[in-house]
Amino acid sequence: MRRKIVLWGSNEKDEKLLVALELLEKENVVNIYTFPESLATEDFYKAMSEKWRDDIEVEFPAGFTKIERKLSISDSLLPDEIRVKTPDIITRAQAEWHVVVLSSKLYDLYKSELEEIKEKVEAVSQFDNHIWDELKTFWGKVQGQVNDRNLFREHGAALREKTNGLFDKLKELKKSLESEFETQSKTYAETFKTELKEVEDKIEKGLGLSPLFDELKSIQAKLNQYKFTKEDRNEIWGKIDETFKKLKEKRSNGGGGGQGGGAAAVGQLENRYKGLVAAIDKMQKSVNYDLKDLEFENKRIANSDGQLETMLRQAKLNMINERLKSKEEKLLDMNKTKADLEARMEREKKRANKTEKVEEAKEIVKAKIASEIATQTTINEEMAEKLSQAAADFAEQKNKKKSAGASGGILDKISESIENLVEDIQDSAEAVADVIGEKLGVVAEHAEEIMDKLEDKVEVAMAQAEVVMDHVEDKVEDSIDALKKKKKGADDNKGEEE
Repeated sequence: MRRKIVLWGSNEKDEKLLVALELLEKENVVNIYTFPESLATEDFYKAMSEKWRDDIEVEFPAGFTKIERKLSISDSLLPDEIRVKTPDIITRAQAEWHVVVLSSKLYDLYKSELEEIKEKVEAVSQFDNHIWDELKTFWGKVQGQVNDRNLFREHGAALREKTNGLFDKLKELKKSLESEFETQSKTYAETFKTELKEVEDKIEKGLGLSPLFDELKSIQAKLNQYKFTKEDRNEIWGKIDETFKKLKEKRSNGGGGGQGGGAAAVGQLENRYKGLVAAIDKMQKSVNYDLKDLEFENKRIANSDGQLETMLRQAKLNMINERLKSKEEKLLDMNKTKADLEARMEREKKRANKTEKVEEAKEIVKAKIASEIATQTTINEEMAEKLSQAAADFAEQKNKKKSAGASGGILDKISESIENLVEDIQDSAEAVADVIGEKLGVVAEHAEEIMDKLEDKVEVAMAQAEVVMDHVEDKVEDSIDALKKKKKGADDNKGEEE
């Protein structure tokens, strides 16, 4: 778009004039030069048309006049005393030059913004991601204005050159930072590998699993305090998961004392939750940054100079609003994910606590059963001892009896009865143990729901065993009393015979 035009016209006296107009966009001013016919030779006209319009300097002859007018949409570019043969050229130039002025102001605005970013870049000694994002955002705005032809190509090219220079400097700083970061990441990774190796060695040595679970969870929590490359972080997470699996296998194979089954899942969810919270915080800061931009542009649009600049400002506001809308949608999704993770963590924690309670309940029931069985075993041993003593007494009496046949039959029957009672006692004890074993299997699956019922059934089973033992003991004692009475009767009869 040309900033200079040359055409023929006339003054109020209808005297022929050569008219040249020049736009000074920064000042928003138009210089109007008029040359009378006596000065406007053919050579001079060609020089003005072919050179001066293309910004090549041409020496003006003495006797020309210069008029300076403010560029305006409503007022004519030319004063009333000057008329031209093609007024449409003047009106079209007036509209185009107004766009040029507004575009130039927009360019100055971007150039000023770029200078501020340049000062930030020159002030930092290491890569700053915030400045990098700010520069990317800036160039996105400039590129959008160039594509919409709100900025001229030469303006866009000038801004591109300066922006690329700043990008190059930031890239150098980023490359240096990444190299340093990778080195530091490797150092941290080796430290964590050493700690995990120590935990694995302790697992192999058969040390207590509960402290090892706590130690591994501590390592897992500490991991978030350090920055790693993606590769190093994935490797460390893989080793942590592998070590958790080893601990679980050790516990399931009888290692004992482990954490709840959901401990690792809870840890992973917590780490993911922390990462999500950090991402939400970063996104919220970005949204706040755009809101500040929006507030800034709204203030600027209120002070716009002309309709075109207002339109340009409005386009810029629309661009920021769209970006803000996209970020807010992402933020909404992230908060939904956060709520989901919170619910999942709560469920996993309840599951882990439930597993711990099941293990504790199983141990309590086992201990109670062991105690009851030990008590019952003592009772069985006492009864067996009584029965053995009774059998010995009967055998002794049998040898003394002359009527060995009849008495021996009675003693054999009593001995057989005693043996049957002992077997009954053993069978009862085994039945109790079987019942208890079955109940323990149910405990493992539905501990919380049937624990109270199971304890009641165990107590009933034990009570039944005690009733059986009392019944056996009564029967044995009755048999012994009967034998003693028969022995006494036999002795009495013998005395009478003598």
